[in-house]
Amino acid sequence: MEEVSREEAKRRIEEIGEPFKLEILDSIKTEPITIYHIGDQWWDLCAGPHVESTGKIPKKAVALQSFAGAYWRGDENREMLQRIYATAWKDPTQLKKYKKMLEEAKKRDHRMLGQKLNLFSIQ
Repeated sequence: MEEVSREEAKRRIEEIGEPFKLEILDSIKTEPITIYHIGDQWWDLCAGPHVESTGKIPKKAVALQSFAGAYWRGDENREMLQRIYATAWKDPTQLKKYKKMLEEAKKRDHRMLGQKLNLFSIQ
């Protein structure tokens, strides 16, 4: 992690040609600006929390949840991007508990229960 001035962050972002990051930088109201590094090449604006190295996260404690197309900033007139949803945990046991919690929540989803119990009617 590195803290830099707004001007330095802007210079770096312009240097790599990342217009979306410039918009994000403009929306950050506090200083200094926090930059998070992974390796020597990749960095991003980020508030955290972080692990020292992604290599410390057990592979079996990470799960892809879903992906979707999303317009930048929710504006249908802007660029379409890919949004990737994933989750990472300290160990596989925590991930398993999280998945179980999601399964239980799905069983209690009012949209599913309403249909199953015939609580909704369209007139």
